[in-house]
This record gives sequence, C-alpha cells and structure tokens, in this order.
Amino acid sequence: MNMLASMNANPIDELINGLVEAPALRRETLDGSFWHLVSLNRGELSPFFVLAPESLIGNFFDPTVDCWQVVNGRLCFSDQNGIPSVVFNVANMDGDKPKVLAGRGRIGGVSDIYLLIAADHPAHPLFQPGATANAGIQFLEQPSDGPRRPNLVVVPANSKSLHPHWFEGLQEDTRNWDLCVGYYGQEMPIVSSPFEYLVHLPKRKKFQLLSDLFFEASPLWNYDYIWLPDDDLLCNGIDVNRLFHLVRKFGLDLSQPSLVDGPNSFPNHPITLQRPASILRYEGFIEIMCPLFSQRALKICAGSMKDVESGYGLDHLWPSFLGRPFSRMGIIDAVAVAHTRPIGATYNVGAAIAEQAALFRSYDYTPLQFDGVR
Repeated sequence: MNMLASMNANPIDELINGLVEAPALRRETLDGSFWHLVSLNRGELSPFFVLAPESLIGNFFDPTVDCWQVVNGRLCFSDQNGIPSVVFNVANMDGDKPKVLAGRGRIGGVSDIYLLIAADHPAHPLFQPGATANAGIQFLEQPSDGPRRPNLVVVPANSKSLHPHWFEGLQEDTRNWDLCVGYYGQEMPIVSSPFEYLVHLPKRKKFQLLSDLFFEASPLWNYDYIWLPDDDLLCNGIDVNRLFHLVRKFGLDLSQPSLVDGPNSFPNHPITLQRPASILRYEGFIEIMCPLFSQRALKICAGSMKDVESGYGLDHLWPSFLGRPFSRMGIIDAVAVAHTRPIGATYNVGAAIAEQAALFRSYDYTPLQFDGVR
C-alpha cells in the first residue's frame, strides 16, 4: 500500500495533512530540534524527542534508534550496528523547516510508519507562566556592540552574593569571561564588582530568572560557554578562568567545577567532591548548583528552566536531552568551589522532590541511578 494513502486512513489525519515528498534537508536545520515521536499504530512514543548534537538522540533511548544523520537529504535513524532503522521521506514544511516528518521503519522491534511532529519543551506541570514569560527583559546595563570575551558567567544574586570574590587574582585584561548579574533582591541593585550586564528581577527564583534572561533575542546567547553558578559559591578569579579554559580544551557540552571537601563547604552529592589527583572526570551527572554549558547545549536545555521553582530534577533531565554525551560531560577536579550554604536552607525539600517527580512525568523520563548522587 502507498505510504501516504495508508497514513491518510488513520485518525491522526490532522497531524499529517499536507505531507508531500520531503525536500532535501540540511543537518543544520535539524541539529538541536525538538519533536514528538509517534508510531502510527502505537501512538506517542516520546513527548520530547531531541535530535541532539553529534548525531545523538536525546530523551529517547532504544538500540534501534542509536543515532541520527542526514543521508542524501533524508533524515535517517540508525541502530546500534549502524543499519538504517527509519528513513523519513515525506514532510510537511514551514518554509525550510519541517513541521512533520514521516517514514517507514522499525523501532523497538516493530515495523510501522513513524512520525516526528515539531514540539517544544512541555509547559511546567505544576506552575503557571511567570509575569515575564520569556518575552524579553530590559537590562539596566549592558555593553555596546563590539568585541567581547568568549565566555559568560550569569549569577542570580542579592546583596549577600559572594560573586565579588570571583574577581580576586584577575585584572581586566586577564579575565576570559564577562559577567551578567541578575539581581533578585527587592531593593534597587548595588553591585560591588565589575559587571557587563545588570538586570533587576526581584523575588525571582534562580531558574525562573535564568529563563527570563535567555529569551530568544537575548545578547547573552553571544558566548561560546556559559556558567550558571549559585551566588553562595566561593572561589577566585583564577579558578573561574581555569574552569573555562579546561572546558574549552576538552570540548565539553555540560560540566561543573568540583566541590571543596572541608570545613564551611556543604556539597550536595559525593560524586562532586574534588579528587586532587584528577584534572577532569567524565561523569553522567552534573548538578544544578553550578552547571557550565556550551552554547549549543544551553539552547537545548534552557526551555526546561521556565517556571521552575526549585530546579530539582533538571540535573537528571539535561544529560538526557543531550543524548547522554558522556565524553562531553565532566566534573573539573582542577577547579574546586566551596558551597557555603547547606542544602535546603532556602526552600522546602519535600515540595522540591514533588516538583521533580512532576517534571519527570511531563518529559516521560525515567531517571538513571548514579553512584554518589543522593
């Protein structure tokens, strides 16, 4: 039976209306894109399916869908032996971007017609959109257009923030990072450190604030690597410079510094404790306290931060979205920061755990267990 004819006999007609033979697609158009994965006969297989960097599949793990590639202008899935499992040869296009792709193949041992339907991050399952809702915010200060440093630190901060210590040991001409301060205190911000960007978003939680800052046209996207630390971390400027240097040297997409194991430091997870004999450890878990993203990785993960209260669970979701790129994820032991505030000091841990469970359900995510992660 003709594939289009068989699909048009199905109740999901409204999703596939307008499917025609797909034009030649380019990898750049698909890289980092989000989809619903649907089986014609079995229904939805994944509500958030990512064509992740370096040919990885994000948030859907099956040996018959081990990687993706574009071959002769067609999107193809390949199994763990490199054999094509699905070839998408029809499409519904919106300009040069596909809204729906469809093809025949085999996933999970089942031959069927499979559809990719353009998607976005699901709405937060517990909380309504905030007032700014990623519409764009006004910076109180920002640099004029022109040359800038290649790396960016974005810190949600109040009057007690420790980030002024992050400049110790550096001069303006030796610093390899710019700073954005997202001030969440109710009072008008007074910042006792250099900065390139300043915004006032009173009473916003960390990830709500970060989501507000990284709107589509934000100037903060104009950086190669972006660090998102809490404001209660203690380190110096040499540490921050070295952190960016090593992440670039080893080509990491998702990483963090290690945590000081000693007095006045309160690590959340044993896996993050500094190992003095190590420079870098490839690990499958990076915590929400101080994640460092490549630009391409943050573009995939930033939508998960919208409307989040605690951030619990995001550190499990991010590696999944990126296809678990274990050779591009790591904890930097050559740089250690002290976490000066105990876990749960500023939020309800029980409510945070409930939020994590709800987030996992919305992404249809089953968490992995990691040694050293509480």
